[in-house]
Amino acid sequence: MLDQWRLRGGCNTTKLVMGRYGTNHLGALLLKSNLHYAERTLGFIERVGQLDDHDLICAEIERELLWYGLTSVTIMKIPGPTELFTDGILLNTRPSEYTEHYENENYLAKDPVVLELFLTMDAYSWGDVRRSRALNSKQKFIIDEGREFGATDGFMVPIHSLSGELSIFSSCGEDPDLSKSARASLEILGMYGFEALRRTQLKQRDKDPAYQPLTQREREVLQWVAAGKTDEEIADILSVATTTITFHVQNARCKLNACNRTYAVVKAIKYGEIVI
Repeated sequence: MLDQWRLRGGCNTTKLVMGRYGTNHLGALLLKSNLHYAERTLGFIERVGQLDDHDLICAEIERELLWYGLTSVTIMKIPGPTELFTDGILLNTRPSEYTEHYENENYLAKDPVVLELFLTMDAYSWGDVRRSRALNSKQKFIIDEGREFGATDGFMVPIHSLSGELSIFSSCGEDPDLSKSARASLEILGMYGFEALRRTQLKQRDKDPAYQPLTQREREVLQWVAAGKTDEEIADILSVATTTITFHVQNARCKLNACNRTYAVVKAIKYGEIVI
């Protein structure tokens, strides 16, 4: 393996690492060569591609992240104005006490690491945000609270849909590997892992005997409900009677077993019937 690495131009780096860190660190460096990152990423894709069970996919994601020193992960859709914080979570291994505290403090609207999602479409680390943004003391405090469960840095993979829906693959740990090669692999891992979990969610929906798919018109109406429109306003937009809109909303509520129109929107988003 060393000879192969030398052929890729590693000789000078070998001397540097041995002189500064010793042979143990050299071994770790060689183990995580660029080639090995690529092999691991392809292996992960192959393994997850063969799975259709949500829990097994979650376990595979967690196991792969440990190799990078990333011990916690949250995969979720950023909730809209009518959604609860927990509605879009596909996987969360952060401590429940921390997650509850995060939700109660409404950190989703204050955390600079999350707010960065709206400023870039590229993947980034917590450290990147610290270095590139002029953070106030409260924002620094929010990031530092991750130390309570052993997270000193993390990596965020934004996942944008064509409809404007925003999801995240957020992993963190104590001094994780966030080298250039690691970041490239983690970005692929994040996007592929998210899609795999999303796929199982939709399959579970289709297998639910109580689930009734919405019609195209019902989806269209609920899409406008999600945008905050009243039945009268939707009727004007679609050039139909208000009673027709009310009828479609009621049908959608019955199919989704929703107690009100707001909860109908939440469940429609969860089932992938509409997006926001």
